[in-house]
Amino acid sequence: MLDVTRLRVLREVARSGSLTRAAASLSFTISAVSQQIAVLEREAGAQLLVRHARGVRLTEAGRALVRHAEVIFAELRAAETSLAAIADGAGGRLRVGSFTTANATLLPRAVSAFQQRFPDVEVDLTEMDRDEAMAAVAVHELDLALVYEFPVVPLEVPANVELTPLLVDPLLVALPPDHPLADRDRLRLTDLAGDRWIQGVHHGSTIDVLPRACRAAGFEPRIAFRTDDQMTVRGLVAAGLGVALAPSLTLPATPSGLVVRPLNEPSLTRTVAAATPAGEYRLPAAAAMIEHLHRTGTDLGPPCLPV
Repeated sequence: MLDVTRLRVLREVARSGSLTRAAASLSFTISAVSQQIAVLEREAGAQLLVRHARGVRLTEAGRALVRHAEVIFAELRAAETSLAAIADGAGGRLRVGSFTTANATLLPRAVSAFQQRFPDVEVDLTEMDRDEAMAAVAVHELDLALVYEFPVVPLEVPANVELTPLLVDPLLVALPPDHPLADRDRLRLTDLAGDRWIQGVHHGSTIDVLPRACRAAGFEPRIAFRTDDQMTVRGLVAAGLGVALAPSLTLPATPSGLVVRPLNEPSLTRTVAAATPAGEYRLPAAAAMIEHLHRTGTDLGPPCLPV
């Protein structure tokens, strides 16, 4: 294995054409420079320098090695630059996981603002359920994940993961426009006890959120369809096939044909947070992204519903 320090010595000798001048430039003794070159020649298995009356010159092997050394040093400089950029949050790659409904407004707006400020950071986005994303952060497969927690379904947080609360997201109810209760300003779950439900969760730990809330209100929900696709949820509701819970985060993306109303149900309010590796393992770019997520959440504000 060729040693980088000895390659630097060889490059300086090549530039100066003299062991004496190379030693002065490197703050080495002439003997130390000679020893470094001798060891490098043994490592390379070839003579690298030829001494003459006015100094030294490179052999063909020496010239080839210096050419490769210049490439190595350029790559090392690039690596140092990249590491410095990662250290101050201005470069590198940021791996982000996020759940479906956050991808409607919160994440796109925050990432857009983040990349305007940090254009050299590559943001790698992956859609994940909250528990899957939390596990990925814990094993450092993600640098940041958006997760959420309902009062009825607490979130398990590994010891090596840190949560930063971002916003409170109340769930609303989406109704077809001809629903008998569409003209109400606010609804209770018991008002919808006789309706069919389109459940916007097909997999994951939060699949029990709606059934638990309905049971606590005194009835068993009649679930007609389950899906993780929010476009499907909206389409089925608009067609009059049922009602559905609708996170306020998705309100800006809700089609005009649907009626959305708030619910008097505290258990159907979730806290959205950013999960990151704890302590020194959190990237500066992740901290900057959290700032943009928090600012975006504040800008989105409480839902403004037509009455």
